[in-house]
Amino acid sequence: MKHYESYVSESQARRRRQLALGVVGAVMLATLAMAALAVLGPTALA
Repeated sequence: MKHYESYVSESQARRRRQLALGVVGAVMLATLAMAALAVLGPTALA
């Protein structure tokens, strides 16, 4: 029974880690997109 509990907690921790990595990746992509728009926006308009 203890082995099953450790397996469940391990899977939950792995899922939480993947979720955190996904959030960080999304924030980084959004920041890069905003920076690209800020840099390329004026030159594209001008």
